[in-house]
Amino acid sequence: MLVSTLRDILCANLSLDDGLSAVQNITFNDADEANTLFDIARSIEEIILRRPALASSKLTELSIRLSFHKDFIIPELLQLLDTRYTSSYRRSECEILPDIEAIPNLIDILGELSQALSASIRLNLRPLLPFLADEVLMTLNSIYDRRHEGTTNLALYEVRSLAWMLIEEGFFEGAELLLNRLTELCQELGLKDLSFEVKFDYATVLTELHLYEEARKILTELEKKARALNDREKIAAVVLQLGVNETRDDSVSHIVAREIGNKAAELFDLALKKSHVSKDDVGLAHIVIGSSILANGWREGVPQAIERLQLGLRIFSSIENQGPTQKAHIFKTLTGLGFAHGLLGDHENMTKSVEYFNGAKEILHELGKSFPDIDLDLARTENAIGWICLSTECDEFWPIGLASFEMAVQLREKQYTDGRISEIELIGTRMGFALSKMRATGRLDYDTQDPLREILVQYVPLFPTDSRAFVEVAIATYNVVWLLTRHRGDIPPRLLRLLDDIDKMLIDARVDEESMFIDGVSLVVPFLEASWKTLLERSKMMSQGSSELADVAGLLAAYSTAKMNLDALNLEVSTRIQPPVDDAVQQTDALLAQYWLGQTYLVQTIRAFYQNKDYSELATGFYGAALAFSEVLSVEPEFLESAEFIRATSSSLSQVLRRFALALESQYAAYVDRGKFPKRITGIDDAQYNYLLAEDWLGLMKIANAYLQMVEQSEMVEAQPYLNAVFSNLNRALRMIDGISLVDRRVLSFLGSVMNRRFYLRR
Repeated sequence: MLVSTLRDILCANLSLDDGLSAVQNITFNDADEANTLFDIARSIEEIILRRPALASSKLTELSIRLSFHKDFIIPELLQLLDTRYTSSYRRSECEILPDIEAIPNLIDILGELSQALSASIRLNLRPLLPFLADEVLMTLNSIYDRRHEGTTNLALYEVRSLAWMLIEEGFFEGAELLLNRLTELCQELGLKDLSFEVKFDYATVLTELHLYEEARKILTELEKKARALNDREKIAAVVLQLGVNETRDDSVSHIVAREIGNKAAELFDLALKKSHVSKDDVGLAHIVIGSSILANGWREGVPQAIERLQLGLRIFSSIENQGPTQKAHIFKTLTGLGFAHGLLGDHENMTKSVEYFNGAKEILHELGKSFPDIDLDLARTENAIGWICLSTECDEFWPIGLASFEMAVQLREKQYTDGRISEIELIGTRMGFALSKMRATGRLDYDTQDPLREILVQYVPLFPTDSRAFVEVAIATYNVVWLLTRHRGDIPPRLLRLLDDIDKMLIDARVDEESMFIDGVSLVVPFLEASWKTLLERSKMMSQGSSELADVAGLLAAYSTAKMNLDALNLEVSTRIQPPVDDAVQQTDALLAQYWLGQTYLVQTIRAFYQNKDYSELATGFYGAALAFSEVLSVEPEFLESAEFIRATSSSLSQVLRRFALALESQYAAYVDRGKFPKRITGIDDAQYNYLLAEDWLGLMKIANAYLQMVEQSEMVEAQPYLNAVFSNLNRALRMIDGISLVDRRVLSFLGSVMNRRFYLRR
């Protein structure tokens, strides 16, 4: 309880006043624990009363006293509390002190901030990093203002190492703040070598912040300086980073980016021949190029990333007497290859993916205790295997993914308890585990659905402090809806209400990147709830905007329109039949467009017959609908999800409609106006599709054909009951056809494929 309270105070989830009350209300078991809680409360009270010097001395005393405590986290949290609330006061105090006293104090404060950064990263206190970065910057400025050369140089190197800590943690905004100031100071002090290194680091950070043009200018300038010095190692490093920058910049052609990457690899090879770099450096260059292609997110670049990573792996594998660092590089390469092959998803690549991941886990076991965070890497690897196996259609890999997720959950729950990973990492792994259980069992019941609801709820408290939660709950929502749609079954009202609440919360979410996933939630939730009017409004608005989902939103608008048109079959409902298909829908998915044309034609024909009882119009309409459904078979779609099921239902329904039209023509002297249709219905062998169709549909078609045979063999008066039965069966067929054709799966899968063109990587 004390640990969580202190963490909340440090992350500003609790105010100091609320934190003081929380500490005072913690129950204690013995006198020592009571004294500790009392002293902590007094320290917080001193901070509230703006007596930082007294608070600092109390917190320091407490930290020393508890340094041998069984819970080592508490002393570190108290030290962080001291740094968080008293360092700025002590820095300000130094302003009135002479250099001989101020400079050592400022160096001590910088050292404390360095320790605080390390502890914050280790204890996963990311919200504390912006404050610490600002304090480091102000302390650096205070040291520089003293104009003591040796101390300033020491501070510059220390702050650069702190900037790298922030880079490795992914807090690029803080790193940019420090490196920007370091660049200015190095230029003012004339530190040419350090200035080159700092500018290079600064360009690296700018690339990560998507400020590609600014990074390009700095790297171009550095390349000129390196060539002037004829330093092959620096030239190769700068060109390599320029290749990474161009690879990550979508405005640059991938051909240009790859050429720069190839040039960098050649420069490293030349530097190796001249013994300016080691074999490790060359292998790392290939790994960096391959990793940057993967990090860009575009699936089209995955094969090229695999080539680069394999080159790096071959180089490292050829090194004899590999040390722990080289094995660590091999581990990263193997995981990169496993991830890349897994993204391709087919059976052959999935087999390679699992092999590479297993090889990576063997390397981790070999490394043993050479590195402190082996268990973190093992959890990440198991988590990656789980997601890769979950996303493939090859069901033999699903049990492998399920076992990996189970292991990852066990590891990450312990790591989260120790404060070594963020909550969003644990939640993501739990969600993958729950989805894998549902997919592997292939059923919808309480045991598979209730964990999904519980995990989705866990994202909500993260919204105020972690913007990644918006994107990840959006992705999780799509995954849940997709699997619920695939497996079909009753969805608990509580889960539906939660999804609706998430949808409403995400409407107001402001996320600079990956907003496409949030846009997707606004489509899939009304889709699952069958709220066709809401879906139509949202999808139409989105299709007319600049969203990356604009094209597929048009497809969803057509789907919702087609669903609403089916209400016209109910005579008690006054509704107007709207055409769902336009040129944009035709271009997005020609198969569904043709299917919906046939469906709409048939609905219009039935509705018109209810009103005018004209058998000639009915026969002509059935013939036109039969022709439209038959043309579905001539469409060759690039996207294959549910395509064969749509062909199968269209084929069987086309046959029945054509036969019905001809029966009306022969028995009721109806006139089929074939001149309205430029094409003729060709012979269809619908038996080839029967193995795909559900028994309910096949039975319905058999009954309809049997009644049609009776119509054809009966006199006009006797045929009327059979005619009514066929008509009733066609109504039922219209209501069933979407479910039998798996149209919902095709539409959802199409949406997912667009969202998945550029895969999401957690920042």
